[in-house]
Amino acid sequence: MRPCTILQKQLATLAGVPDAVADMIVPVGEPAAAIASILEGNPLAEDWIAPLDVPGANLVAWSGTLADGLFDDEPRTWMQAGHNALQAFCEEVAPRLDTLERTLLFRPHARHVLSDPQGALNFLRAHEDDPFGLAVSPGDLLLPSMLEHLEDHLERILVFLAPRASMIILEDVVPAEDGESMEPAPIGEGILPHLQVRELMHAHLPDDMPVVVKPNETAAAMAWLDIEPG
Repeated sequence: MRPCTILQKQLATLAGVPDAVADMIVPVGEPAAAIASILEGNPLAEDWIAPLDVPGANLVAWSGTLADGLFDDEPRTWMQAGHNALQAFCEEVAPRLDTLERTLLFRPHARHVLSDPQGALNFLRAHEDDPFGLAVSPGDLLLPSMLEHLEDHLERILVFLAPRASMIILEDVVPAEDGESMEPAPIGEGILPHLQVRELMHAHLPDDMPVVVKPNETAAAMAWLDIEPG
């Protein structure tokens, strides 16, 4: 596994990356070697605008929702309407991505079009010749209702989906106060079972798989996973 972290655009500018207009993903200890830029917002929103000619060969974006809020519960998102919207989006941006030699990595989420491991894998199979991939964060695919069988869900995510992704984003999570969604937590202080996650990632991820952690959690996350930079 290749430890990476997020470099905010303000710090990227200070580090000498003049065209940084978005937060970037960089290998730990190499702030000028961006492997991806992060595109914020909802790609399926009519007013979504994002730069594509940015540092890094990859762009990371949510797979999107038909809801008004980015993480609102909107059943249409998982139905045909949501998948049609994602397909139309992909058809629109693919030529520009090819021209710029960029790959757009969708980040699945339990409230978005790509909401589960099987759906995300189906997307990859349908677009294997297109400039798209996945950036998988296991905690994003969880909901409080799934925690009774947490280990089974994580096994499906980390054994079957994660090895097919282009990068892994590691963020711990806890149930939110509403009881229906998850929210971020410091690494090691959420519901992700340490030993299971570490063992499955070491057993199933390629040696060169980028594993992205928050900048303030880099040391803690690398110790948690028993990996070293470089």
